[in-house]
Amino acid sequence: MAFKTVTFSQDGEKNLIPAWKDYVNNYRAVNFSAKKSYDTSKTLDEKEVLVNAAIDREIANLMKVDCSFLDKEAYATNPTYQWAKFAVINKLVDMIIPDVVKEDYMQVANTQTIGYGDSAVFDIKSGDLFTVVENGNSRRHVEAQRQFTGQKALVPTNHTVTTEVDFYRVLAGKENHAEYAMKVVLSIESEIAIDIMAAVKDSFSALTANFKENAYSETAFKKLAARVGAANGGAKAVAIGTELGLGTIMPTNDYLKMGLGETYSKIGYLPVFKNVPLIALAQKIDWSSADYDFALDDSYIYMISPQTQKLVQVVFEGGSLAIADGQFANSNLTQKVSLHKRWVVGLITNSKYGIMKTTV
Repeated sequence: MAFKTVTFSQDGEKNLIPAWKDYVNNYRAVNFSAKKSYDTSKTLDEKEVLVNAAIDREIANLMKVDCSFLDKEAYATNPTYQWAKFAVINKLVDMIIPDVVKEDYMQVANTQTIGYGDSAVFDIKSGDLFTVVENGNSRRHVEAQRQFTGQKALVPTNHTVTTEVDFYRVLAGKENHAEYAMKVVLSIESEIAIDIMAAVKDSFSALTANFKENAYSETAFKKLAARVGAANGGAKAVAIGTELGLGTIMPTNDYLKMGLGETYSKIGYLPVFKNVPLIALAQKIDWSSADYDFALDDSYIYMISPQTQKLVQVVFEGGSLAIADGQFANSNLTQKVSLHKRWVVGLITNSKYGIMKTTV
């Protein structure tokens, strides 16, 4: 079932959407060292002002009310204003999240969006080559081999972020729409990233002996990479993990370590080891922990062939839904807003992959 989202005005399509996407790229490049291209003629702060102004215009357009001659307190308490504000913010969030997740985890995951009430069904085809056997002259068949091995469905579940807004700050014009939307994007992306890597890590016990290693050694590392590449039809394998995890991938012989110190000290890990590229994943924080614990396990190295089918499927359902309290529901003039977003993460692939444990 298809789903419909808010339609922006011509001004919104022409100015708000490009400005918002450029702001997101600039923000991620500045704050997270993401390799993104963006307009350098304006600073990030200047872009934030422009995006906020464009959002305000789009809110007024959805309200079908000219707010230019009204004071903020005259329309900020209007329920239509609250609906329009979050309708605009939800659309901005929804158009960015799938792309951000796909870009950050392009080696591991695919993303797709389905309509409300739908489920995503994936056909699982065998990635193995056919076994060729020597056969007698009078025997018609040997053991049959299937190309299609089944289907698997993913049904998204609801996830919620609840924030609190100081109504006085709203009246004073201190609430920043662009900053709020960006923080929602980063919060959801972080949670999905944790789900993606947890799905792969949790499959360790289900892997066969040839596709997992309980401890690091040079020989085991190279053998696992060679096996994954060969099992995926010759597609080159890469090793992914956190920077701390990849930092343990080193020669054990001190003589072989000579000459690697400058590269290791500069990057924190070797970009290539034994002809296997090493790709670092950005570490995440477990925001539910008491003292900013790491969310991704540093002691796991994942061997994958990115050119083959991705290991993890991320499915979003419909658009975001915002539910806000009444403006004067709380005695302290604060307002709670909950943003609901439906998604599911699942390990569904015909690609072969391996996992190695290491000591950090």
